Order: sequence, then structure tokens, then C-alpha cells
Amino acid sequence: MKKPEETDGAPGRSRPAPTSEPIGELDADVRLLGGLLGETLRDREAPGTLERIDELRHAAVALRAGRLEGGRDGFAARFAALSLDELDGVAHAFTQLFHLVNAAEEQHRIRVLRRRDRKEAPPDGSVAAAVAELARAGVSADEMRAQVARLFVMPVLTAHPTEARRRTLLDHLAEVSQGLDQLDDPRPGARARRAIVDRLREAVCALYCTEEARTVRPTPLDEVRAGLHVFERTLLSVTPQIYRALEDALAASWPGEPFTVGPFLRWGTWIGGDRDGNPHVTAEVTRAALERQRRVALARYLEDVAALGRELSVSARRRPPPPELLASLAIDRDRLPEVAARVRRYQSEPWREKLWFMRARLEAARGRAEAGYPDARGYLDDLDLLSRSLAAPGMAPLVGGRLRDARRRAEVFGFHLASMDLRQHARVHEAAVAELLASGGVESYAGLDEPERALLLSRLLERPGLEPPRDRAQLSPPTRDLLATLDVVGRARRDTGPEACERYVVSFTSAPSDLLEVLFLCRAARLAPGELRPVPLLEQLQDLDSAGPFAERVLDLPPLAAAIGDELEVMIGYSDSGKQAGYVASAVALKRAQEALAEVAERRGVTLTIFHGRGGAIGRGGGPAGRSICAQPAEALRGRLRVTEQGETITARYGRPEIARRDLEQMLGALLTASLVERPPAKETQARAATLSRASSAAHRAYDRLLEDQARLVAYAIAATPIEEVAELPLASRPSTRRPGLSLEDLRAIPWVFSWAQSRHGVPGWFGLGSALEAVAKDEGAARLRELYQRWPFFRALVDNAQIALVRADIEVASFYARLAALPERELFGLIRDEHRRTVERVLEATGAGELLAAWPTIARTVERRNPSVDVLSHAQIELLARLRAAPPEARERIREILFITINGIAAGLQTAG
Repeated sequence: MKKPEETDGAPGRSRPAPTSEPIGELDADVRLLGGLLGETLRDREAPGTLERIDELRHAAVALRAGRLEGGRDGFAARFAALSLDELDGVAHAFTQLFHLVNAAEEQHRIRVLRRRDRKEAPPDGSVAAAVAELARAGVSADEMRAQVARLFVMPVLTAHPTEARRRTLLDHLAEVSQGLDQLDDPRPGARARRAIVDRLREAVCALYCTEEARTVRPTPLDEVRAGLHVFERTLLSVTPQIYRALEDALAASWPGEPFTVGPFLRWGTWIGGDRDGNPHVTAEVTRAALERQRRVALARYLEDVAALGRELSVSARRRPPPPELLASLAIDRDRLPEVAARVRRYQSEPWREKLWFMRARLEAARGRAEAGYPDARGYLDDLDLLSRSLAAPGMAPLVGGRLRDARRRAEVFGFHLASMDLRQHARVHEAAVAELLASGGVESYAGLDEPERALLLSRLLERPGLEPPRDRAQLSPPTRDLLATLDVVGRARRDTGPEACERYVVSFTSAPSDLLEVLFLCRAARLAPGELRPVPLLEQLQDLDSAGPFAERVLDLPPLAAAIGDELEVMIGYSDSGKQAGYVASAVALKRAQEALAEVAERRGVTLTIFHGRGGAIGRGGGPAGRSICAQPAEALRGRLRVTEQGETITARYGRPEIARRDLEQMLGALLTASLVERPPAKETQARAATLSRASSAAHRAYDRLLEDQARLVAYAIAATPIEEVAELPLASRPSTRRPGLSLEDLRAIPWVFSWAQSRHGVPGWFGLGSALEAVAKDEGAARLRELYQRWPFFRALVDNAQIALVRADIEVASFYARLAALPERELFGLIRDEHRRTVERVLEATGAGELLAAWPTIARTVERRNPSVDVLSHAQIELLARLRAAPPEARERIREILFITINGIAAGLQTAG
């Protein structure tokens, strides 16, 4: 960290004007922010604090270079000599530094994206580039029309607790980002630039004086507010740009050909609807979330109408209004006479007058007044009327600008904003159904086997009128709340439109009766048949392995076949399958499940939609989105994708408009071009399947050795990682375990992955891959490994994602965490270390490279530059964990507070949480 006097001059000149050398600009931003942080440290902290921090940073750099006397043992001893207050200062300073460096890197990505956009050729990964590639590959306009008609993309925002930063911190960092963005503009003079730097100084000071960790756990409605902020800040604006990009690309690649681009990109949310393991998400929370979503959508439409009112000042003398518009205005004047009296002066500008009436109807809709739009359809019809009435020579710019985007926004977001999924654990539905049946005289439901349950529920659902419970007050609180939630959903669908809530995700689905139970509960809450589609979530290895037969049984049951219609949607869980089976076996099981589901869907004549339950970390299905899409079985994609966006990935991908647009375009471009992935001959397909079986078996055996004694593994994780502290972090409203305690079975995958990343083991993101690759190399040769890596997208993604996890891990640092464990548990570290060595060696053999991530030198350099500062936080955390275990109860709270700071800092430094 640079001291203030080491910056490039006076504050107004400490950051040079933008140059053509992009890395130089990033370094300048980091120097500026580091200097401002140094100023804050010097002014606020005790003498010697800044010097201590700089000394530790230099020692960490020397350690990585092999020049530090005493090596890592000597480095660790420096932290043992620090007081708690000194450790607090070190943890806080380095955590703030990483927040600022991340803001600088984000601004640099935006800078690069803007320069790419200024180039004449479409940038790689853009929709324009993907569509042009399809045209060059010989795809005809008719084939493209069919592909566009199939398109369906729905990112689903969740409240999963992997965003370790407080909302307040994110707000301060947004100020920092805004300042850096303003400095990128070469037009302001020296005085204006000094003012910008002064504002940055304020933001850095405010950031430094803010606690990293939340003092209280957020409520579900806090999470709703955070999710809605993303819609307000970026998604409502960026989404029409994605549609525009596709429409323009199609017109450029197939000139003169007509294309109709329907509302393929929609948004989903679990925030306020996901109650699996979260007792704080109640029917009232779901109602409030749906209402707040409605208010955000309507507020944006009022902004659209106001902007259109300023723009569409078209005079009736210049463009005579068509009869259709005049007839609509006559109806509006009769419906809203008080508005008509106020806007009489605009009768010579009929389009502006119409927009005043639209504004009044939107305002009335907010209060659900009779004069308001009953739903988004009426508002959309009025926008369409405006478009048609302006269809004349020379008027195209007015139709194709703001009006075009406003219309697309209304089509996509409706009055619901995002379609809310309900989610609950299958065992909760089982208990509720058993209780309801018992109240009706059927006492034996819990004791029935699967065929008997399916038969009973099917017969009940086939009755034309299913008698709802007469007195809900006699039911248990969980069952009452479940039925009340379905009441809320029914009202929202009638009030806002069916898109408000369309799906009910059933966690830990293992049998068709799990889905029939949801249909039974919907009928008990007086929902009409087919109002909610039950979506199975397959996340255990045995359920993924039987995905094909499961889908067959679902389609054979008339109530389920009727409920899902012609679309079979199945959610596959990356997190719990990875925790249960390990990195490789989970990936293979997920791939096979998709292939089996695609085969069933093709044979039964239904459309398949795979809903990918991914997280941000590699161990939870994370990784570059475009590469992940291309690695999926093409037959399971066919232009359709639902995917969860969780925790810190929401902020990273959708926090800034330019990045949000890039990521969405990459997702769409990959989905469009996935059909161009080379299909190997049948013989090679069979050979790859055999290779995959061999690799998966070897990886599974390696992972089984790790899980062989689960009690020992849990004991090691508790001792050698901050898993207990991660579980206590007030990151989200949902508890970290499904049931009290810290057993491996009930521990959620998020703290599992989070804690292994913190302790630099990174086990969930790579463990077992070395054994898998070694088995393939032994039986088929190293040349075969390289061939598979070069020619098979799935295999390449498996290896490359593990490379990212491996460079974020550091087995030498992990060995110091391992010292915290008692000797019997510590033996597990030897197993982890051996598999790590094996994995690195075999990955390099497969890629043919001399170092990890050789094909992505920017990422590798970023990790290398960050490692010394992460080392400081890691060793501070190790020291704090040791003191916490030895401290008396009355001293633990203070240590735990500092530990929370290091958890935030390491997450920021590694740019990953859970």
C-alpha cells in the first residue's frame, strides 16, 4: 500500500489522463485509491499503523519471491506477536484495499468494453458476433427463425448468502466507481478533476470508517430490497438493449428477411419465495415481495411515459392523427374527465395528450383504482397504438427509439417485474399433505410406499372438486403458512398476471409423489388446476442417476402431465451434488442426467427446459457462463436456459450496466452458437462415454477416501477452516444448516464451499480431478488427455474451471490452517495435499502448458499480484482462529469480530465466496 507521499504528485494529478496502455490505467487507479486509503490510515490511526501495514505487505512480497528470512514460519510468527487491536487494524486495512482494488478492476473492465464497442467489427462474445458466425456457417434465415422461436433465457436471482459485503459498503464502492468513471472522461479540466479526487477521498474515508460485517442478520425484506435495487439500477434498462442487439444483428446478417423476436429473455426471482430451510420467509413476506416488485415495474413505466411525453410533441398539423388514436383519446376523456380538463391544451399534440392519460392510468394502477390499467396488457396495447399511429414515412426514429424500448420493457417485465418461484423441501410438503389427509379421515399417508402415494394423490386430483380444509385454524403453523402462501400467489396471479408466479420448485425431489403433493396443496388452497407448475429439483447423486426413468414416470401420471403441459422443466442442483459426490463425479452425473432427460423429452414429444442451480464458486457449478453453456449437452439446450444467479455473482454481473450487457450477450451468444459445436462420430461418442465413466469412478473413489470417516472430516473442517464462523456470519436471512448442528448431511453447500475457499484448500473446486485424469492417462495415454482437452468442450470446461479453483487455492497456506487441527484429523491434509499435487501435474499434462491458466495470463497475473495481500489476511485469520480456540468465553466475541473482517477480506481478495 503506497503512502500518500509516494503517489504521483498532488491529489488532482495523482492519476494521469487516460493513456493507450490499458494496464497502465489500471495501475494508476490502484495507486490513486491506495494513496487515498493511506491518507485515511495516516490521519485516523495511531502512529506506526501505516508503517506496520506496509512492512507486512513488503514481507509478504518477499515471502512469495523466496527472499523472506525464516520463510512462512517466520511470516506467521509476525502475526503471533501482534495484539488484537493490531490484528484488527491489519485486517481492516487489507480488506478495504481489496474492495478498492476490485472497484478499480471493475472500472478497467468497463473501460475495455467501451473501447471494444467503439471498434467497427463486433467484439468477441457479443450477440452480433454470434449471429454473424451462424450466418457464415451457412445457417439459413428459415433455420434462424426457428432457432429464435425456440429461445428462452431466464436468469433467476436468489438470496443465497454469498454476498459477503454489506449494502452500505456496496453503496460507498459505487461512489468510488462513479469517481473513477468520471476521471476516465478526458474533458474535465484540472479544477474539475481535483474536485472528483476530493469526492473519491470522501468515499474512501467513509468506506474505511464503515464496519465490514453486518451487525445483525438481514431480514428477507432486506434481501428483497437488495434484489430490486439491481432491477432499478441496471436490468430494467439493459434488457431492452439485449433485444435490440439481437434484432439488429439478425437484420445485418440476413438483410431483408423478416424476423419476429418474441419475449425470450425474462427474469425470475427466488427472493421472497424461497422458503427451503428458511423459516423467516412467510406468506406475508411473499406478499410484500410481490407487491414491491409491482411497484418497481410501475415506477419505471411512469418514467418511460414521462420521457415519451417530452419526446412525442408531434403536432396534429405536421402529422394528422389516425382515427384509431382519436377514438382511443375519446374513450380516455370519458374515462378520466378530470385529466382531460388538465390536458386540454395538448389537444393539438394528440400523442402527448395520450401519454398524459397513460400516465394517469399508471398512477391509478399503483393504487389499484378502477381507472387504472388492470394489468400490463392494457398498457402494452396503448404503447402498440402509439407505435402504429406513428407508422409513416420519416417517423421511424420516433418508433424505433424510446418507444421501442418502453414497449419491450412492458412486454418483458409486465406488472410483475420478475416471475417468483416458490421453493420448499419435499419433506415439508409430505408432512402438510399427511396432515390434510388425516383431517379428512385418511390416516395412513406417511406409511404408504411410492406407488400407493402416487395412486392415492392421482385419484384425489382427478376429482372435479377437491374439498379444501374447512377450518385452517386447526392445522399446524407450517401447513397454515404453506396454504396462506398459495393464497397470496393466487391473488397475485389474478391481480398482476400469471407471470407473477408460475413455478413451484421442490427441493430434494426423489419421486413423482413429491410433485403430486404440490398439486394437491394447490388444490387445497383453491388454485385452479395448472396454475402452478411443479418443478423437480434433482440434487442428490442417486436422483440425478435416475433422472430419465423419473421423467418417464412423471409423464405417465395424468395429473402431472396435465400440469406441465408440453414443457418438461427439471432443475439440477450443482451445490449439494458436488458436496455429496465431489467435483468430477458431480459434473459427470449432471451431464448424464441432462442427456437422459433430453432423450425422454425427444421421445415423448415435449419441450425440455433445464434449470441450472449454480453458484458463483467453482465447487457450486460456477465459472465463465459462455464456456459453461457450450460444455452442456447440445440436445439438452436447444436454445432454452434457466439459471440461478446467486450471492456475489448478482453484484458482479449485474451491478454495472456495461458489464450486465456484456454478460447477458455472452450468455445469449453462447446459447445461439451451441448448435455449432462439433458432434463427434458415434464411435468417438462411445469412447468418450467410456473415458468419462473411468474418470468419474476414479474421482469418486478419491472423494470417498476423503469422506470415508465423515465425523473426522467434519472435525477437520471445524478445526482447519473457519466453517463455524462462516456459518455464524449474518450474511442472509436463511440459516446455514437445514437443521440444528453442523453435520455434513445438513450443512448447506454454501458454507461448505465458502470455508474451504477461505482456508485456501479449495477442495470442492478441484478435488478428485487429478485421480480422474491419472486414470485416463494410465489406460489411454497422455496424448488422449490432450486430445480430449482440445476437442471436447465438456472436458475442457471441467479442466479449465478446476484451473481457476487451483490458482485461488494455495496448498502451502492451507498447511498452516491444517496445523490448527489435532493430529488424527490432520492426517486428512496429507490426502488433500497429495491429490492437489496430482491434480496440478495432470492438468498441466492435459493442457500441455507450463503453468496453470497459461491461456488466461491476465487472470493468472491478477491472482499473482493479489497473493501477497491475501497471505497477510490468511495468516491473520489463522492466528485469530488459534486464539479463538484457546480463549475463555468472555474474550471470544472480540476475536470473532476481527475474524469476520478477515473472512470479508479474503473473499474480496480471492473474488469468490461460496
